[in-house]
Amino acid sequence: MDTRIAFGLLTLIAATSCVATAPREQVAAVAIPVPPPAKSNPVVPPGPSEALLAHVDAPSLADAATLAPAPAFVAAAGDDARRALDCLTQAVYYEARSESLEGQQAVAQVVLNRVRNPAFPNSVCGTVYEGSSRSTGCQFTFTCDGSLAARREPGAWESARAVAQAALSGFVYAPVGSATFYHTNAVNPGWAARVTSVGTIGAHIFYRLPGVWGGALAYRQPYGGVEPGVAPGTRFAEKATEALIEAIEAGVRVHRGSGGAADATSAGAAITAATAIKPVERQFGVNVHRGPSAAAVQHGVTIHTGGAPDEA
Repeated sequence: MDTRIAFGLLTLIAATSCVATAPREQVAAVAIPVPPPAKSNPVVPPGPSEALLAHVDAPSLADAATLAPAPAFVAAAGDDARRALDCLTQAVYYEARSESLEGQQAVAQVVLNRVRNPAFPNSVCGTVYEGSSRSTGCQFTFTCDGSLAARREPGAWESARAVAQAALSGFVYAPVGSATFYHTNAVNPGWAARVTSVGTIGAHIFYRLPGVWGGALAYRQPYGGVEPGVAPGTRFAEKATEALIEAIEAGVRVHRGSGGAADATSAGAAITAATAIKPVERQFGVNVHRGPSAAAVQHGVTIHTGGAPDEA
């Protein structure tokens, strides 16, 4: 190539590279708002029904100071025992697997307390899988929110199973007494102020019904000994409130002590063979023991009548 031509080309390239280029137009960055991740609201478990709460007394300090442990549980046998163990293990695992041993024992005790209470089914599986006609949903949320389909943690499952087995074999976790309700300390349900707190174990606060409704005499329902088969999605209907009120009152009103003649009389009509306790009534300074038919007081003398009046 001619030297002059090459030199000219080099000069042209150098001059071109020195020309300032116009800056690109700056595009303002627009911040697109990103919604925060949705917070999962803690589930508020269902408490006593409004109809039941309308019949119980208001909680009192004296009531809170009374804490009687539940009696030991009498387990089923055979396949019923296996089903009871499976259901109680599920309740402990899904409700309290992140809790301490005491927290898991407390949940197991609540389930067995419910089995003895006329407000709930008389089987472990029936109690755990009890559905609800109320908007609050199942008594134990894990039975209807899909939790049962998730993979279990083997170690936590075995720990929950050991807790359930001990409870079904007669171990009683006394610190929760006769509690039948609880919720986590992350929520504050409206029903909590209308029942009696028995204490906090781990992340759960435990409650029982106030007065005699939550005392030992209200826990007179015998264990059925028959455990129904269950599967994810199984529901057992709630008991009718009217029926359970009648059942509880039959067991507790007769034991009110100084409740007077009216209480004893009304309770006597509702007593069944299961209660097997005869009311005692005070009239005219004497005790009247009512048997199959009403006893009467005539002229200061107590007359015990059976199938037919005694000759006086």
